[in-house]
Amino acid sequence: MFKDEMERGDISKSIQCYMHESGATEDEARRHIKSLILKTWKKLNKERVNAKSQLLQETVDYAMDIVRMAQFMYGKGDGHGHPNVTKSHVLSLLFNPIQGI
Repeated sequence: MFKDEMERGDISKSIQCYMHESGATEDEARRHIKSLILKTWKKLNKERVNAKSQLLQETVDYAMDIVRMAQFMYGKGDGHGHPNVTKSHVLSLLFNPIQGI
């Protein structure tokens, strides 16, 4: 989370940079960054659908995999600052059976 990162003395993050540059509140900055993420997902999905060659398709798929991993690590907070949460997610994803199937 943003506040946890600041307390640890981590480098400036997108929320903090936007707050500093625009004078926005933390909530406004979070909404702005979230809107940028959504716009970027839309662009990536459009590129994926419109890929004309196998090489381009593989390149877009690779980019999307990186974005998915970043979303997984940071979508609900700081994946590096809270390794137990990340470990739990990874173990659940890879080793725990899906219930109800």
